[in-house]
Amino acid sequence: MLALGTEELRIAESALKEFFPQSIKVYGCLFNLNREKPHNLEVLVDSWPDFKTVICKPHSKSVRDREGVFNIYSVFSKNKDNLRKLLEETGVVEWSAFALFAGIEIGHVDMMKELAVSKNTPSKIGSVMHVMMLRDVRRLPQLPSESDASPRLSSLDESHAELVNKTWSFGGTEISYRSVKNYIQNFPNFCILDESGSPVAWILLYQHCALGLLYTLPECRRKGWARVLVTVMSKHLLSQGYPVYCFIEEGNEISYRLFKSLGFEEDPDYRAVWFELNCP
Repeated sequence: MLALGTEELRIAESALKEFFPQSIKVYGCLFNLNREKPHNLEVLVDSWPDFKTVICKPHSKSVRDREGVFNIYSVFSKNKDNLRKLLEETGVVEWSAFALFAGIEIGHVDMMKELAVSKNTPSKIGSVMHVMMLRDVRRLPQLPSESDASPRLSSLDESHAELVNKTWSFGGTEISYRSVKNYIQNFPNFCILDESGSPVAWILLYQHCALGLLYTLPECRRKGWARVLVTVMSKHLLSQGYPVYCFIEEGNEISYRLFKSLGFEEDPDYRAVWFELNCP
């Protein structure tokens, strides 16, 4: 097990582009690390420079302190046996605590289940996701409603964190509130304002660069705001060199159709899984 330093992180970011979509979430983490965005992550590899496995995990001290920390792992591996070997090393996973392996390749799940059983650790699959990527801004439509929305297009600020948190499907807690506040303060976001200047729809960016928290207040739906927000955010991100992608849960046909209609594509044979340990 090796922890990557500044120069190695830059090299790894470049190398991971070869393995999209499997590597996209880890790539997104490294993209923001290399641009000095706030984080509490350490990045581990099995070997260097010819790595097979990369794990982004919270710093051990953050996990021990617990307060305000989502214990989330982002993993890319070319070989599940190699991944298992790294996960079994002391200090990589605290098997007695809650942990979420968010976006792990579905082909690694059986190994993860076996490993959890060997550690006497309860586990479950939380969600199975489509990984949707936009590679070319020219795939985005020119929306007539985009110009109509421009005067009302804005960005969220800290005062809107509570509103976003209470409408987020993973929100409603103090820890999630701090996460939302971090996203608003440190990453791109867009919103649509009503006549009084209050947000009625918004889109944010996670610290792993995935589009997320897309939401429109129920009374303001069917106006095309989600389509406008995804288009505007995607154009902005591509202009800044960001990857543009999202995770869509299987069965969420409305979101799946929206992103497909905007030019997002997927590998039909690939799925990412949210795999949980010690879920409360």
